[in-house]
Amino acid sequence: MPRPLVIVSGRHRPHEILLLVVSLITGIAYTIGAPPPQSIAALLPGWALHVWSAGLAVSGAIGLVGVYSRRPWSLQLEQAGMLVGAGSLVWYCAAVTPLGWRALFAGGIAFAWAAANVVRAVQIRRDLRGPR
Repeated sequence: MPRPLVIVSGRHRPHEILLLVVSLITGIAYTIGAPPPQSIAALLPGWALHVWSAGLAVSGAIGLVGVYSRRPWSLQLEQAGMLVGAGSLVWYCAAVTPLGWRALFAGGIAFAWAAANVVRAVQIRRDLRGPR
């Protein structure tokens, strides 16, 4: 009889870390003055652009600290990063919605990213609550 295949999944998911890094870099760049996408700049007032970009930067920063630290509160920090990121991404989706089908691709990617953040936050919540 063949031995069963054991797959051990780690806490770190490479795609999650990649998106947190992208969020951090993008958020910092737009916050310190890089020109934001024209679709967003045309639809949002300046203060709303700063909320969006700061949310991306904060999400990436606290999410990465949560992923790489080994403290008792690390998972809560990662979860907070996921939820702040989801909020910023939904903010983006709401901003490009008036563009209609022209924003379907960008809005779809942002919405899928936000949904993935929420799914990860729910997974963390379930892990923190333990078996029931």
